[in-house]
Amino acid sequence: MPSRTSSSFIIPLVLIARSVYGLNWFTMSPALPTIAHEGGFPYWMLGLVPVAFYAATGIFQVPSGVVSKRFGPTRTYVLGLVVLSLGNMLIVISPSTFWVFLTRAISGIGAALFFASAGGVILGLQPSRPGLMMGLYNVAFAIGGGFGLAWGIIQEDFGWRISMFSGGMLGVLVAGVNFAAIRKIELVGRFSISDAMAQLKNPRIVEGAIAFLGTWGTYFAAGQLLPAYLQLELKTSISASGIESTPLLLASIVGGLATVVYDRVSRKKLLLFTVGILSIFPATFFGFQSSQIVISSLLVLGFFNEMSISVLYAYVHNIDPMNATASLAVVNTIQILLGMWVLPLLSIVASLYSWPMGWVAVGTIPLIPLVLLINAKISEQKTKPLIS
Repeated sequence: MPSRTSSSFIIPLVLIARSVYGLNWFTMSPALPTIAHEGGFPYWMLGLVPVAFYAATGIFQVPSGVVSKRFGPTRTYVLGLVVLSLGNMLIVISPSTFWVFLTRAISGIGAALFFASAGGVILGLQPSRPGLMMGLYNVAFAIGGGFGLAWGIIQEDFGWRISMFSGGMLGVLVAGVNFAAIRKIELVGRFSISDAMAQLKNPRIVEGAIAFLGTWGTYFAAGQLLPAYLQLELKTSISASGIESTPLLLASIVGGLATVVYDRVSRKKLLLFTVGILSIFPATFFGFQSSQIVISSLLVLGFFNEMSISVLYAYVHNIDPMNATASLAVVNTIQILLGMWVLPLLSIVASLYSWPMGWVAVGTIPLIPLVLLINAKISEQKTKPLIS
């Protein structure tokens, strides 16, 4: 186990990498309508472009354990950030449908390599504080994602190719710094496919992941497609569409920090159910053509969505603390592969009917899986205090 000094040094590095990772998830959001126009594919396919990314992420999440087992979690998350960033850089070659989907899939593989290994590293460094660690981990993602949405400013001034390439280059540079700093440090967090398959057989982990798949899907439907909605329906500029979407990520910062509540409350099932509902339903109001209503709804959804995702990670960690990395990989796989349908649901309903109808669908249908929490066996005891 690394010393306390090395832990205080490693955790900030991982969180910085996580922020740049989040940035590279969202830099394409403001650019998506422009890329679709140049590439000549219809707008109903807007929701399928992120699906290429998420499908690759979900499919390769568990196999990434082979890389983690062979090279260790630190090298694995660094490799993941490099691959994710390269996918964003390569997309500038062509806006054709095939190339866009291929490069998004490449980036998705990188995201799969990064997520569980980096998360397992910080959980392994602070195993008694899962709520705090997962809160910080997702706060870092939200900060980066907010900058990614605001990256539309660069696109408006220099074009989408420069914006995508610059975000990817930043990711490569940060990956290099992380590798140089921690490549020789042995850390916990390794897992194999057999470890992940064992977690996949745990009904409590699977049940929790499925219950919150709507939370995951709604969050990323908003983050990936809200700028497109603002540009195509409300006729906002590219930079404004990105900036007006950032309250989702800014509220997520506070929501992630609020996850420490999980470590202290005893009525955990009530907490999970409450934040689950509030993490989805506000999307219903995005269809109102009012900036005040959209921004207010984004703030509520962003806060409770990030809190619910972080609480879920903490809940899963407490089920089997010794296999935290494998558990995170399984949860992320289930949520991505079963929750990514929310994005094409939005773009297809918007194309067939209207954007307001699409947002109503996104804010209501994903609530259904939360019923699994009713019979879930959740420990109602407080975990170790945050400060000991």
